[in-house]
Amino acid sequence: MSALLAGSAIPLGLVGSPQAEAAARTYYVSPSGSDSNPGTSPDKPFRTLQKAADGTAPGDTVSIMNGTYKEKPGRSDVLVVSRSGKAGAPITYRAHPGHHPVINPVAAWNGIRINGASHIVVRDLEVKGNSANISLAEAERGASTKKGTYNTNCVWAEPNKATGARPHHIDIIGNTVHHCQGLGIGSRGADYMTIDRNHVYATSWYAVFATSGISILAAQDIDGGDPKKYKIRVTNNVVHDNEAKVKWEKCRCYSDGNGIIIDTLKDKAKAGEAGPDYRGRVLVANNVSYDNGGSGIHSFKSQHVDILHNTAYQNGRSTRMDSYANIFAHDSRDVRLLNNVSYGRANQATNSKSKNVDVTYDYNVYFGGRAPEVKGPHDLIADPKLVAPGNDGTPDFRLAKGSPAIGSGTPLPEITTDITGTRRNAGSADRGAYVFGAAKDAAAPEATATENGVESAAGSEEQEKQFAGKETGSVTSGADSHSDGDGNDVKAHGGGDEPAATGGGGDLAATGAGVALPLGLAAAALALGGGIFLMLRRKRT
Repeated sequence: MSALLAGSAIPLGLVGSPQAEAAARTYYVSPSGSDSNPGTSPDKPFRTLQKAADGTAPGDTVSIMNGTYKEKPGRSDVLVVSRSGKAGAPITYRAHPGHHPVINPVAAWNGIRINGASHIVVRDLEVKGNSANISLAEAERGASTKKGTYNTNCVWAEPNKATGARPHHIDIIGNTVHHCQGLGIGSRGADYMTIDRNHVYATSWYAVFATSGISILAAQDIDGGDPKKYKIRVTNNVVHDNEAKVKWEKCRCYSDGNGIIIDTLKDKAKAGEAGPDYRGRVLVANNVSYDNGGSGIHSFKSQHVDILHNTAYQNGRSTRMDSYANIFAHDSRDVRLLNNVSYGRANQATNSKSKNVDVTYDYNVYFGGRAPEVKGPHDLIADPKLVAPGNDGTPDFRLAKGSPAIGSGTPLPEITTDITGTRRNAGSADRGAYVFGAAKDAAAPEATATENGVESAAGSEEQEKQFAGKETGSVTSGADSHSDGDGNDVKAHGGGDEPAATGGGGDLAATGAGVALPLGLAAAALALGGGIFLMLRRKRT
């Protein structure tokens, strides 16, 4: 819908205001173009992404055409996004229809850096780093916190150091992100972020900053925050082959290289991060995470996190550090891990109860690792019977006939589809990311625009060093901003005295993302009165 808005000739009027704003524009970019072109038509495109970005306004779209886009000599990023959209009129960066552009940072710090901007959409792009052209020996020799060559992030959002503006309402949707020396997709100090339907693989190999495939670090509320509202969503992603192969500079030890990590949302000062505890809620749902060096998915020093309906297979592959579990929480509070399928490696940890408070594991299927440290009343230890699991080629993690995960989970009414977009049965839930019977290559619905386990209860000293305060390869940081939020106030955990894990204690916050504008209604409103139209906010589905 945002793409329709971007291409629409209807001016975006303010509700109650007789004055209309300028119509949204589409800027086109091609390596065969010129930055002296107007950039407003496919036959006269700009040459560089930055030229287009520097001219954008709310509602605009940057349509990226075929070709490879690298950083300019001496530049720290291929693309810096510093201009903001606004509610209902994001600035969108996407592949031109039918095209497959590649953003290819080689020695830059970032492929795409969102620098304190808000209401930004990045979708349907390929971001390809340079790891395939670097050897481990070379990375170990060149390891440094001062240059991007071995620390390149694919897509990164952070506060603007100069202004203090923090990124918020950021949607990273449908991208293929791989072979970046640093993290795949991540943020620091961000709020209202959706990372959905991305394929993230082969990242984090050579960074000295303990990075991961998908990472949410030190999120910060731009509004009051509410643990009953999902504000950050990591959904429907496939993440694999992300591993830290170079020592983390802070402890001179190996750490992280996870598939997905929700990192340091509380007790930030102890980890060298700034700001109060994050009060919004985080949803991690319908993801497949396999063959990563660290965990498949975990919450570390975080709170108000729901890890639901994910499938994790044989993570913790790194031989350089104590193995992490497939799916777990460590030093966290108010975290629920429900309806997940966890297929572990032999003799590795399955989950963790270390330093957790109000953390619920239930309705999960565990197989292949050590006995769980904590087991919910409906957790199962059994072979989940996946169709063709594996770490090479094209594994198939759907549920096979006779799987104990079929129909044995707890229904979560707000999670209505699986990773393929197949509808979930409202009466009996299949555990894991896939509904039984889903087509292997079913297309997910179009998005609407708007990242073994720890030891025993105490944890080891070395792991505490590994888990303390992550950094990223970025060279900037920042502080405060403001926003009016996005109005999503669906209940996120159990009400009354009934434990949330029973499935009867109230609805979950809704998944998905979006601001939708019915164009017919807009047209009718324009016809009726003086350029005023009604913006309808749709709950995230």
